[in-house]
Parts: sequence; structure tokens; C-alpha cells
Amino acid sequence: MGHSFGGVTAVLASVKEPSFRCAVALDAWMFPLENALYPEVSKPVLFINTEKFQTPESVAKMKRLSSRNSQTKIITILGSVHQSQTDFTFLTGKLISRIFGARGTLDPCKGLDITSRAALAFLQRHLSTA
Repeated sequence: MGHSFGGVTAVLASVKEPSFRCAVALDAWMFPLENALYPEVSKPVLFINTEKFQTPESVAKMKRLSSRNSQTKIITILGSVHQSQTDFTFLTGKLISRIFGARGTLDPCKGLDITSRAALAFLQRHLSTA
């Protein structure tokens, strides 16, 4: 699991490390992943995106991976920004966060709850030993 550059690193780690059974990518910055590696991404990935960060090109790269694996999912949390998936959104006050774009219109606690529930449900599905 990783955020931004760490998100695409999590996807790459699922290719390079056989013991990893899936990956969770929080607002993944997809451009560092080389096109030649896309066919090698065979494990499920959950992309949890924020509304204000992703570009159509980045989402197209995620869709390219999801078209290869029906277990790969893409969700977008409306009212969120790139920092919504980090602790930074909790460190500053509401006014300062809005001025610097560190907080979206969605309450940070609700955004964190959505992210956590989605990631946990995905991980339970793909990592359960039952």
C-alpha cells in the first residue's frame, strides 16, 4: 500500500515480489510505471483516488490495468484532494488548509473513514486465508 509515488511503487512491488497478493494505491501517480510493465501486473489492485488530483491520462492507465484483471477496482472519493489521504490534512486548521489546498470539501475524518473501509474490505477479500 502506498500514496502518490508510493502508490505506483506498491503496484510495481506486486510485480516484483511473488509473495505480495495484491496492492492498494492511494491517489497513485501512474506515470513512472513503464508501459512495458503493464502486462506483468497480474495481481488485483485497488486504486483509491481523490477528486482533485487525478488526470484523465492517469485514470486511463489505471483502467488499462483494470481491463486485464476483473479484481482490480478504481474508486474516487468526491470532495477530496491529494493531501486528504495523508495526516497533513489534520495538522492545520480549516482556514489554512483551504487556502493552501490541503483540504477538500469532504470532512477529513469522513474521507479517512471511506479510504480505510475500502482498503480493508479489499484486503480482506484478497488476503483472507479461508
